[in-house]
Amino acid sequence: MHIDIIEDLPSLAKLEENWNAVYDADDEAQIFLSWKWLNGWLSCIPGPWFILAAKAGDAADLPYVAFFPLRLQIRIEKSDVVSDMRMAGNFAADYTGLICRPEMENKVIPAFARYVRQMNWTRLNLDNLRMSERRVRLLLACFPKAGYRYTELNRINKVDGIDNGLCPYVTLPKSWDAYLESLSPNTRQKIRRLLKQVDAKGEYRVTVATPETFAQDLKTLLGFWETKWRPRKGDRVDSLVQSNGVMLTRSFETGQVYLPTFWHGDRAVAALATLVDPRKRTFSFYMTGRDETFDGPPPGVMLHAFSIRHAIELGYTEYDFLRGNEPYKYSFGCAERKILGTVLETRNGKNLSGRIDVRCIPDVLQQATALHRKGKTADAEMGYRRILDVQPKHADALHRLGQLLAAKTDFTAAKRLFRTLTTVRPDAAKAWQCLGQVCESLGQYEEALRQHLEFMRLQPDSPDGFVAVARCMAKLGRLAEINAALLAAIEPASGPSVRKWRDWRSIPDRRAARENSISA
Repeated sequence: MHIDIIEDLPSLAKLEENWNAVYDADDEAQIFLSWKWLNGWLSCIPGPWFILAAKAGDAADLPYVAFFPLRLQIRIEKSDVVSDMRMAGNFAADYTGLICRPEMENKVIPAFARYVRQMNWTRLNLDNLRMSERRVRLLLACFPKAGYRYTELNRINKVDGIDNGLCPYVTLPKSWDAYLESLSPNTRQKIRRLLKQVDAKGEYRVTVATPETFAQDLKTLLGFWETKWRPRKGDRVDSLVQSNGVMLTRSFETGQVYLPTFWHGDRAVAALATLVDPRKRTFSFYMTGRDETFDGPPPGVMLHAFSIRHAIELGYTEYDFLRGNEPYKYSFGCAERKILGTVLETRNGKNLSGRIDVRCIPDVLQQATALHRKGKTADAEMGYRRILDVQPKHADALHRLGQLLAAKTDFTAAKRLFRTLTTVRPDAAKAWQCLGQVCESLGQYEEALRQHLEFMRLQPDSPDGFVAVARCMAKLGRLAEINAALLAAIEPASGPSVRKWRDWRSIPDRRAARENSISA
């Protein structure tokens, strides 16, 4: 199998037709692996993502037969950089996995696994994996337990006992009446009564989001959801509201969201967002929120029944409640499926090959810089060094590690870094200035002078250059040469600092001329 890496949106856009063909052929495909959903999600997540794309040979015109979306996240901890490889849909996707033409899975999935095994990561998080046991075995067979630590994730919530590894779903019949007949008499009667109330458009009503109302409807939904979950989730709620808002907005723009709102008069009481997959003919309930002070007909039951009826009217075949075995879901006539959560970790807790993936360099640099500013220099130093391990001429890492080492008085090591930086960025005045400063700290004033003169040539209007050159020449006992050296370094510059210095150096001559005139 030939495997390519797709890691930017323009390349992904070109694959839409090929992706959809594989998606349609794969019975295990689901909305969080659809091209539309992933394209929207990947356009707004931080950090590097990539998609392994497999085809039968290396000919350019061969179509891909499978796609495996992944992402990398890094953390600097315990004086090392830890890389987590995750499914690309995390943390918005209730389901993850890969898509593949069924007849190719025996070749493709082991090929994907071998490719992943050669990459640089510490942990491989197979979270919310919705795949058949057959495909899971093919994937994990390439990661023997002798070489990796396996941890099965416990998906049971400690607070309410809900098992988020169980996912109830309803197989929808062709008619609404047939669906109602599949329910218990009590549930059937309850749903009929509730829908009759909203269909009458009297005291209670349901509206469905349109392009004109979506922003406000989404705000209502997220506001209700935040009110309910903030006491349990704390500050995490802010990032969840933001990411869910972005994801649902992008999905709505591509026709993938059904969002009804339940009203009591002019008061919004509840809202429910469902992801719609016209290719697989599924509705997937994503999130809901309600006014907890409302004392009336149960809005959750109302909105689910309203959405299920609409799905049946459209000819859809499944209503998926996604993760969590909350008891109320089963009143709608659910079966359930189980998803997997497994983490593979290297035995030594280090990245495979002991290096970071080059895609992680921007994130490592950002985290190392933040740690540096907080005074956590050991972790920051490790971050900078991990960057230089894979990209020895990375200018920012050279500069910041050089500054860190100089602050630790390791001037010799800092000098080597700044010297390299001047070869990488010969037009960067700051590089020459830093090199000159560490040379001074080492007592190498002749060499420091050359670096400061180069700094002045590149940045002639900086007062720092004047001071540094004068300081070095004074240390070298060359006071008489200072003015000439400075003038040679800055000609033909004429910025404010240069003019000020020229005026300053001419003051003694003007004073002497004035005194001679008076005495005459």
